[in-house]
Amino acid sequence: MIEHRPDSYLTLGASARAETRVQRSRFLALVTPVTDEESARAAISREARRCHDARHVCYAWRLGPGPEFSEHRNDAGEPAGTAGEPILAALRRRGLSDCLGIVVRYFGGVKLGTGGLARAYGEAATAAVAAAPERVILLGQEFDLSLPYALQKTLRHLLAGRQGRVANETYGTDVAWRVWLPHSRCAGFVDAVTEATAGQVVPAPGADVPRNGSSQ
Repeated sequence: MIEHRPDSYLTLGASARAETRVQRSRFLALVTPVTDEESARAAISREARRCHDARHVCYAWRLGPGPEFSEHRNDAGEPAGTAGEPILAALRRRGLSDCLGIVVRYFGGVKLGTGGLARAYGEAATAAVAAAPERVILLGQEFDLSLPYALQKTLRHLLAGRQGRVANETYGTDVAWRVWLPHSRCAGFVDAVTEATAGQVVPAPGADVPRNGSSQ
């Protein structure tokens, strides 16, 4: 149901890189926003070509607005659980989605052991995540309204009370609005508008539409 959908989620505002060194091994980390599995795999391919002489190109991604995220990780030849999972954990700790983390390892001649590998991959990914800006994506639904000019003030007040906004407006014989509300404020909106306008305005539900929120 609409009221159980999230109103927002956090993603990356831009890509970021970091490099760490452990026992002469170099770990080159990249975090970048992606929209789906296809774009994630394309970014992995680009990074693999860029670092074509590296022994391991490990990665993890996290997709979707939640609460059910789509997650994937790959150890790329490292011992199971020592690379992809620590990278994914770095994304989870920041609460990020629609993002990809890649860590490329250049072996330095000293074996790190499974615990050391996991720490090294996690630290590299965490450093890249810390260097990246955040961006909030707001989630909600649009509604179309046709209203008399005299009801604009009433409906703007009602809309503000539900943290909504007018996304588009045109003027003719009547006013045509396309409004947007967060998911948690959509329930009962049609009835509230219908009651407030004595049936003169009945919103028509539209599509779910994400909007850019704040960047940090």
